[in-house]
Amino acid sequence: MVRVKTAPGQDSHARFPVAFVKDMLRSWLHSWKRFLAIGLISALGVAVLTGIWAGCQDMYQAADRFYKAQGLYDVQVVSSSGLTDDDLQALRRLSDVSKAQAEEFQKAQTTVNGSKKELTLVRLHSHGLNQPYLQAGRLPQSKNEVAVTQKFLTDSHLRLGGHIQLEDDHDASQTADNTSELTIIGTVLDPQDLVNPRGRRAGGFRRTTTSDYRLFLPNKAPADSGSQQQKPVYAAISLRMQGSEQMDTFRDDYEDAVNRMTDRIARKVQPDRQEARHQELVDNVKLQLEQARRTGQFPQAAEAVSGDQTIPKTAGGATTDPATLVPPVRWYLNSRATSGSYSDFKSDIDSIQSLGRAFPVIFLTVAVLMSLTAMTRMVEEERGLIGTYLALGYGRIPVALRYLLFALLACLIGGGLGNLAGFIGIPAFLLTILRDLYVVPGTRLAYDWAYSSFGVALFAVGVLLATAVACANEMRQTPAQLMLPKAPKAGARIFLEKIGPLWRRMSFLNKVTARNLFRFKGRMIMTVGGVAGCTALILCGLAISDTVDSLGPRQFHNVYRYNLLAVSSQNNLTPLRQLLQKDGRTRSIMPIRVESSRMTAELPHSHRQKSEAIQLVVVPKDQEPSFSKMVNLRSTDRRAQTLHLSNAGPIVSQSAAHSLGLSAGSAIRLLDKDMNAVQTRVAAVSRSLIGSDVYLTADCYQRLFDKTSQGGSTAMNAVYALLTGSRDQQVSYVNRLSRNQEVASAVSTVDMERSMNFDLMYAVVILIVALAGGLALAVLFTLSSTNVSERTREIATLKVLGFHDREVHTYINKEMLILTLIGILLGLPLGRYVAGLLTSALNMPSLYFDVQIKPVSCLIAAAATMVFALVVQFFTNPTLDRIDPVSALKSVE
Repeated sequence: MVRVKTAPGQDSHARFPVAFVKDMLRSWLHSWKRFLAIGLISALGVAVLTGIWAGCQDMYQAADRFYKAQGLYDVQVVSSSGLTDDDLQALRRLSDVSKAQAEEFQKAQTTVNGSKKELTLVRLHSHGLNQPYLQAGRLPQSKNEVAVTQKFLTDSHLRLGGHIQLEDDHDASQTADNTSELTIIGTVLDPQDLVNPRGRRAGGFRRTTTSDYRLFLPNKAPADSGSQQQKPVYAAISLRMQGSEQMDTFRDDYEDAVNRMTDRIARKVQPDRQEARHQELVDNVKLQLEQARRTGQFPQAAEAVSGDQTIPKTAGGATTDPATLVPPVRWYLNSRATSGSYSDFKSDIDSIQSLGRAFPVIFLTVAVLMSLTAMTRMVEEERGLIGTYLALGYGRIPVALRYLLFALLACLIGGGLGNLAGFIGIPAFLLTILRDLYVVPGTRLAYDWAYSSFGVALFAVGVLLATAVACANEMRQTPAQLMLPKAPKAGARIFLEKIGPLWRRMSFLNKVTARNLFRFKGRMIMTVGGVAGCTALILCGLAISDTVDSLGPRQFHNVYRYNLLAVSSQNNLTPLRQLLQKDGRTRSIMPIRVESSRMTAELPHSHRQKSEAIQLVVVPKDQEPSFSKMVNLRSTDRRAQTLHLSNAGPIVSQSAAHSLGLSAGSAIRLLDKDMNAVQTRVAAVSRSLIGSDVYLTADCYQRLFDKTSQGGSTAMNAVYALLTGSRDQQVSYVNRLSRNQEVASAVSTVDMERSMNFDLMYAVVILIVALAGGLALAVLFTLSSTNVSERTREIATLKVLGFHDREVHTYINKEMLILTLIGILLGLPLGRYVAGLLTSALNMPSLYFDVQIKPVSCLIAAAATMVFALVVQFFTNPTLDRIDPVSALKSVE
């Protein structure tokens, strides 16, 4: 025997016999249905809470390990006038910097699948930063070797050992080592681009038309580096921050540390080095002009400098002071957020993880409500036994422990099973989808003891609180009151009785059903609330599917009106236009300029910056009437007014602006492919669901980037076109066109619409609907079992009065079906409201998740809930049949 503490006023020498424990275990076995229901609800809730989070964390941790292993930069410095060894040394002297590496890029062109494509040749370094991950073959060692990405191999249909012929691109037909032909010696994964080239995302809505390829050349030998006569000028300098190896790149403390580092660079290094570099350029220009004067070649030298837009001539042919004409040097400090797919990867995972934080709230609420219902009934069933134990001297706490331990054990077992599904099953399912979108080496399942314990504890605390409330409500009474049978709830007049014509026409059984619904108000609230929550979850999952299915048609029919976007392989657009006119497949052609770019902005209510890959679309002068036929620009408010391009600033598509929190007047920074960065403000945000387009007038583009052709106007390099023929014929024509030598890229909007793929969203839909269905079964089973157990004497009376089994089934189940219908009617608008919150939760780049729900989805959600209710009735009816009237109607002695 064990001595226990008793309540005040009771025998303090009462003992806790083994018989008490045996009776407690016997009671638990008798209530196995309640145990199963509580455990199942807890398992589902914990699985939702941990599963989506764990899958996202597994991907995050794998990417973090990969970035550290490959040495992806923490901060990269880019200058409008290049960077020198003096800049490199100045940055290395900072205490925040553990490594600094100068980056050398070179532009070139080659033919890929019949079209000219732009290449970025990247020089490997021995400092360990931005190292490509070797997937096959080996890294290049000699000057005629190169490592390429899988994307390049897929598009070019080349293999290891194949040859790449560099073609003329403004005297860039050779590498810096005077090599015009490169041999593919290895396949690598660029740490700045994790998009899976074999996955469906590679051809999806984030693909820019002017995308190029990054190829990797061998590291320079020291003799080669020192043999150069002039000082080397670098494209960028990559920096590794002190202590970054111990930080998680996706946590806020890492971003804060990077921001502190960039602030220190901006204060201590940037101003002096910008001024020094500017003076160096001025001195170089002065030296060139002085040498030209001595050799009699001053006009040619001045013309050359003027052509480079470094020192233009005056109208009279004389030159002014170079110090006033050399443009100021500007540094731009970029973090990982501006690195290729990093921002897209983080936003995708964050959006899915946000769902993992939102839906468990509904599961927890339903679990608490159901536990309160189940445990209240369990305590009521044993009120006589509770009164007996209290009369024998047992304290209220030992008696309450019978039920608290019952609920706790159900939560622990259910939570343990939920953790198995949450850290193994659901993450494995999500990672299968994520691996089709991104290539992250070393992805593996991991178990987090702290988070798993938190998930179980959260549901355990909620269920225990509900159990404690149920025990407290009964144990307020004296032992004598508890040992008496609980008086049945008194009947009362209901609202329907006041509607005479309706009440008089109702049958007797229907009147009884109506009174019973309102007599058990607690059960009614629990049933309606539980069913409404489950219906809302199912509808929310279906809403994701409906929205994903509608994005393509709404974008490519209502926003993009053109059928073809073709980019010329040359700076001159004339050959492409002549080709299109010769084919005779176009109804209208409009010239534009398309460039790949990145847009950076400071997030609202935060000092952190976020970047997104975009596509700049430059519209020529006097082409707005034609442009409105190609792209429908409308405001994002309910009035949907037509927007007009102006020189005030760019119009940003809503799908590109949403993830950055942009609106009209927001400050942004645009970074083009040549690393030229400009600051401007958003003129307007246009209605768009897919894509990352930023629209500019030619005058605005010229003012911002200062880029003009020889004729003084902005050079166009692409066209929008309306095509003739059927949709299949348009796709076939565009595929043939893309293989033409004059075409760098050709995109059919019909093909893009057909290729839209959101496997990650569909995976979440399957998870939500499956788990919501399981929750609905558990809720309805719990409520139905509770309803039967608390009305055993009433059901026995009906049998004595001559009701057949089928009539008893109808009498009891009718009430549950009515409550289920009410719950469905309330759950549908609740589901629409919750689904509407997904627009903010799914904050994904190049995607505005404007929620749409089809009427058929509401019918499916309602029908699914009703099917679950009928399934529960199928298992409940045998319980009704087993009720023995003689045993049930025995009086309590």
